[in-house]
Amino acid sequence: MDLSRRGFLIGTGAAALAASAPAWLPRVSYARAHNSAAQDVIVQIYLRGGCDGLTVCVPWNEANYQNARPNLKVLGPGGGANSVIDLLSGNTAPSATAPGGQVAFGFHQAMAPLMQAYGDGKLAVVHAAGFTNQSKSHFDAQKFMEAGKLNDLSVVTGWLGRHIASVDPMVPGALLRAVGVADGLQRTLLGADHALPVPDLQSGTGTPPAMSNFVNYGLLGTTATKTARSNTLMSMYSSAGGALGESATNTFNTISLLNQIGASGYVHSIPGGSNPTAYPTNSLGNALKSTAALIDAQVGVEAVAIDNGGWDLHQNEGSAAGTVVGTDMYNQIDSLAKAISAFYSDLLVGKGRSVTLIVISEFGRRLGENGTIGTDHGYGNIMLVLGGAVNGRRVVTQWPGVSAAMPAFNQDLGVTIDYRDVLSEIISKRLGNAANLPSIFPGYTYTDRGVMV
Repeated sequence: MDLSRRGFLIGTGAAALAASAPAWLPRVSYARAHNSAAQDVIVQIYLRGGCDGLTVCVPWNEANYQNARPNLKVLGPGGGANSVIDLLSGNTAPSATAPGGQVAFGFHQAMAPLMQAYGDGKLAVVHAAGFTNQSKSHFDAQKFMEAGKLNDLSVVTGWLGRHIASVDPMVPGALLRAVGVADGLQRTLLGADHALPVPDLQSGTGTPPAMSNFVNYGLLGTTATKTARSNTLMSMYSSAGGALGESATNTFNTISLLNQIGASGYVHSIPGGSNPTAYPTNSLGNALKSTAALIDAQVGVEAVAIDNGGWDLHQNEGSAAGTVVGTDMYNQIDSLAKAISAFYSDLLVGKGRSVTLIVISEFGRRLGENGTIGTDHGYGNIMLVLGGAVNGRRVVTQWPGVSAAMPAFNQDLGVTIDYRDVLSEIISKRLGNAANLPSIFPGYTYTDRGVMV
């Protein structure tokens, strides 16, 4: 899509290039040689604002959960519009606070579009997961989670950026290895070779816009005028030589590549099934459809980071009837589930691409609802992992229980699975980069949770 004036990669260009390049020129670092080993493309969806994982995947038989949420609780199977979808086998775990010593999980009704992926065994939920950092600050929690190291301001690159920088490209000579769907590259991808932010991938106009050259560079007018101006810019910056010339050449070539892919004309494959879903015509649906176009084009894209906001629901998360159709939380989950379902049906089922998609958020929400039928910043949360190599159809957890020892409004779900365990497993088993885990997650040794096969 159109590359924004503000789109740039922080901290990866040489110092001289950073000082001399125009502000709008994306800064691109360069990879080494070809890596012939096949691997998955990784897609990260970051739920900005702190998703309420206790509503997405509900511990419905925990009495303390039900008591703490007089309005927002989701009932057990068969309870009508405000009841869970029964996950059947794989939906229980030991719990010291649930009846019979077993907690039972169910999906919120708005997760219905993902039941095909779940039933296929290609979707797993990781519960009571997160970062072992009790900060309730969005800024701090996101910063350290994306960096992959707790409370260390010296780590300025991202965990996925360090992975990409430590391996050779899947496709030799690839112009574009990583895309951040944002105005500026997400911290997760900082440090990656050939990584660019492409903000218009998430256009909310209803149809992914055509990948047209230079609109956001201010090069308006007729096609001939824009071409002449772009050629002038190309000549000016390429003739500078050195790092600036190389960066300019790569930038213009990348723009040309994006135009050739043309996500607006992408033909998706949505085969039939129990929950077939077309891509929603909203920002997340467009972002995932365009991501599918990039991956299907097989031009060397290895990672895509997508932001999805609107999860900081301190008020009006639901209503007195629960988080039913039309409430803010229902709408958030519904949009997420439909977009991911379409991506799964299209790219994995329909086209058989090797992809692993993860969904994470900076922290969960408190167990108890507040006085405005919302939830405040919490601790433990869910992760979703979807892909052809996922050991799915289950909830992966070491459930900490839902204690009544503290007042409900002061109670957080604990973190018993560090989110880096799941990411390390993906990097080891699906990205083939176990050797570099010490630099990807400095100071951390992971525990294999069996999420991937």
